[in-house]
Amino acid sequence: NNSSNNKGGGSRQPSPPDSEEASVVSIHSQPQTASEQRRARIKTHKGTKSKPLGPGRRRKLTFLPSVKVLPIPMRTEYSDRVRERLWSGRMELHENAQRNAVEFASEGWDWRTVTEDEGMYRCAVSGELIHPVHCQTPYHDNAS
Repeated sequence: NNSSNNKGGGSRQPSPPDSEEASVVSIHSQPQTASEQRRARIKTHKGTKSKPLGPGRRRKLTFLPSVKVLPIPMRTEYSDRVRERLWSGRMELHENAQRNAVEFASEGWDWRTVTEDEGMYRCAVSGELIHPVHCQTPYHDNAS
C-alpha cells in the first residue's frame, strides 16, 4: 500500500510487468519522460486484445510506483458558495430522481435503449442538454 502518509519503508513495490500484466497510470498521474510514457501504455499478452489463459491462471494488474498525490479538502473546508455548487441539497436530489424516473420510463426501463447525449436537445439559452421526453406533446385519449 503506497499511501500519501507512507514515508517509505515497509511498502511493497509492484512487480515489473510481464507479458500477462498491464501497467496502468492513475488519471491523476501524468508520465513526464518518454520512458515513463512507454511504461504507462497498457500492455496486452503478445499484442493481442485478449488471449485465454490456461486453467488456474489469472491476469494481473500492477500500478507504476510513482504517482502524483493531490490532497482532497474536507467538505467543511470549502466555502458555502463552492459547497453549494459541488453538492446537491435534498430537494434538488428529489427533483433529479423524479426527472430521471420520467426519462428512464420513456425509454422502456431498459438501460440499453437510453438516449445518449447525441440524441438530446440543447437549450439555446443555457446550453443544457434536454431529454426528448420533455419536448413531446402529451398524448390524450379523447375516445372516452
